[in-house]
Amino acid sequence: MNFSVYWIAQKVRFFAVFAVALGSLLSTARADIAAWLLMDADNGQVLEHNAAFDRWYPASLTKMMTAYVAFQHISRGDMAMSDMVMVSQNALNQPPSKMGFKVGTTITLDNALKMILVKSANDIAVAVAERVGGTEENFITMMNANARRMGMSHTNFVNPHGLPDNRQVTTARDMAILARELWNKFPQYRSYMSHPGIRFGRRTFRSGNRDFLLRTAGANGMKTGYICNSGFNVATSATRNGRTVIAIVLGAASSLERSAFAKKLIDSGFKKTVGTNIGVFRGSGKQAPPKDRYCKRNAKPTAQQLVDRFGSNRGSASMMAYADAGSPSPKGKSIRLSKKKVNWGLVFEEILGPQLKSYAPVTVRVGNEHPVVALKKMGNAVPMPTPKPGSKGSLERQPIGGIQQPVLNVPVGKGASLQPLKSSSKRDLFGSPGGLYANTPVFGKTQ
Repeated sequence: MNFSVYWIAQKVRFFAVFAVALGSLLSTARADIAAWLLMDADNGQVLEHNAAFDRWYPASLTKMMTAYVAFQHISRGDMAMSDMVMVSQNALNQPPSKMGFKVGTTITLDNALKMILVKSANDIAVAVAERVGGTEENFITMMNANARRMGMSHTNFVNPHGLPDNRQVTTARDMAILARELWNKFPQYRSYMSHPGIRFGRRTFRSGNRDFLLRTAGANGMKTGYICNSGFNVATSATRNGRTVIAIVLGAASSLERSAFAKKLIDSGFKKTVGTNIGVFRGSGKQAPPKDRYCKRNAKPTAQQLVDRFGSNRGSASMMAYADAGSPSPKGKSIRLSKKKVNWGLVFEEILGPQLKSYAPVTVRVGNEHPVVALKKMGNAVPMPTPKPGSKGSLERQPIGGIQQPVLNVPVGKGASLQPLKSSSKRDLFGSPGGLYANTPVFGKTQ
């Protein structure tokens, strides 16, 4: 009898533990929008926030700081938009998203910044870092120095592009500080963050923020970001009636959810005027960023779920309701054209509104100058990576086109080459994995 009671008790205990574990799993299966912050760009008042001090991975929002450091040098007169940036081997080695230009390709800083901020090109981010900082490492030091000066107390940069590195962390609050600095300190460069796409030759590449830019009244744009460990991030802004609000969204499950939530957040911001100044905004949050493979735990919502959650039938729900996929939401308009086809036009109109602007990508190009000619013009100021001790041939005379070239006193390292491009067509410029005209499909793309 005692054995039977014990056996039953053990079974009851097992099923109780199983039920709790299952409930916990189901509750965390949909992580929702992890963190966000809404602020007035002019006076710095925090209008809305959630988990603003939780550590998170910035992904390509990192490139806002890369652009900030470049803008800083240009505004001081240390550099010009017409200065040439050269692609090194170190730059070319970066994973996608990338342009994939061959080593030695030269680009104006103007075009390079558009490639970074619109296409989110990781290789060009490194090329700019090497040009501005002298070495990538020096540039990263500049990034962190600026972060400390701004008061981004929970941010650490270890690369200029945002590719996965668990040491590179931030918070929604810190990204808001950076976005506001970019907006207020460099108004002359705001257009670099507002392009919905770039055109290179016959190809166009859309910004991850394109639909928000084209469908949100007064949208200014800024930067999107994605790696699996962070989910879909965005820093964005809009101006209406002379007032600008900035929104930071971290950890969305899809690019469309990211845009929909950011738009709702921005729209709500113009109805609010009171908040704590971000300079004295204090709080605590999770010290550890999300565990690896966050994107695998944060289920991507279907088109119908997005319409139910963000569509016109949702009305004036609170931001917490929009953020919580588990909150009750009315059945939205049916977006099915057939059993297998989705009316994407209706989806976008329901959750982002009608298109207000035409899609007009900005044209970018590579420099026309021969790499060696560009190097001669830039002289000793060319900031390429310093060669490793004992490296051979980086500063040696190399015959180019059959002519012995003089030593240019340019420190070229990490495999960078002064060999000229020998392209018979535009296609010959590219071909690296993830680059333009690449023949090899590459997965795990970031933006």
